[in-house]
Amino acid sequence: MLPGTVLHLLASVAAWTFIQLNGLMVAGCGSQRSCDLVLTDVAVNGVQPVLLVAWLITTALAFVRTLAWGRSPWPVLGVGIVVSAILTVAAYVTLRVGAGVL
Repeated sequence: MLPGTVLHLLASVAAWTFIQLNGLMVAGCGSQRSCDLVLTDVAVNGVQPVLLVAWLITTALAFVRTLAWGRSPWPVLGVGIVVSAILTVAAYVTLRVGAGVL
């Protein structure tokens, strides 16, 4: 249970770091390439709280599933990791669109 929770947390931290580093795409914005700074701001600054909430919900559900029902937490943690991956891809695409790259 604990290794899965830590793995999910580390994956969320890696996803957030990936988005933060890709936030440097806005460095090329200017007259040659227009950017939507609202989209880039939402992508860069909005992904961390959403990933944290997804991690907290999945961790709580995994603990409840294990402690209350005696079932394996891995399906819940797997869903949490998949949801975090989808959120990361959505933030990355939003960042690329906002930076005028896509």
